[in-house]
Amino acid sequence: MWMMGQHRCYWMLDPEQKVGLVFGPLAETKYGSNTTLRQSINGNLGDPYQTLLREGTTALLNSYTSTQFVYQPVDVVRRLNWALADGSMQQVLMAALRFIKANSGQAGNTTCKFSVCT
Repeated sequence: MWMMGQHRCYWMLDPEQKVGLVFGPLAETKYGSNTTLRQSINGNLGDPYQTLLREGTTALLNSYTSTQFVYQPVDVVRRLNWALADGSMQQVLMAALRFIKANSGQAGNTTCKFSVCT
């Protein structure tokens, strides 16, 4: 939903902002200095690290948009970096799965209820 033009007004961060600036140096090292938030949402579905970034970015946007979202923005950044710092594929996948559950409303929160931007 974040990539749909009619919901662009909900972005609390610039879609062209660099991932490294938002998530920090570990993310910049892993994903490169030129990767934007917009690009991160379109990440490769088959790559666990890209899935972590895509779901982490979505969770960050959800955390800024909804007070009922299960994570606060700082929690999203911390969890993504923890998974990257750990270095194990298991932690990357577990963090991505937690973000997926949170983003879909399975973690006890409500899902986003966007209306069309005016």
